[in-house]
Amino acid sequence: MARIFLALTPSKDLNDQIIELKKNLKNNVLQNADISWQKNSDHHLTINFVGAMEPEQIEEMYIGISDINFMSHLQIELSSVSFFPNEDSQLLAGLVKPTNQLQKIFERVDEVVTRIGFGSSLKTYRPHITLGRFKDKTRIQYSFEAFEDIQITSRVNALDIYESEFDKGRTSYNLLRRFEF
Repeated sequence: MARIFLALTPSKDLNDQIIELKKNLKNNVLQNADISWQKNSDHHLTINFVGAMEPEQIEEMYIGISDINFMSHLQIELSSVSFFPNEDSQLLAGLVKPTNQLQKIFERVDEVVTRIGFGSSLKTYRPHITLGRFKDKTRIQYSFEAFEDIQITSRVNALDIYESEFDKGRTSYNLLRRFEF
């Protein structure tokens, strides 16, 4: 069984801006922090983490996703940097401004995965892009005031299906299929 998630993958322009944001964080407020930074090639905005699926369930999901009438493009905006989902978390994220378009994509994808038995347990969709994870569970508190209104924007033109594999302490993402808008 494969661990599956659906995500929006940043365009090269947006990914380059995220990489610059991480460099800025590393060189300033987080220069002494012990962080496992997300690989630059693995940035993504998760729409739905489905979990373990059988190959026939994945095929059924592909059919459902191909029936979704997506808009021609989607504008996303990173608005700030924070811990996710709350201040006590180890995950450092670029928070994405929740828009009606993004919410509609989440709802349509959730309808598809619910039909095949994998409904989302999320009450509220909180879009974000993982930047890194703090290794120290007792880390000090950091302030990201300088990163509260960053406004990194770009368009996204596809929904991607990934398989997540965990091996020897490392997670890798394999693109299985892309659905262009």
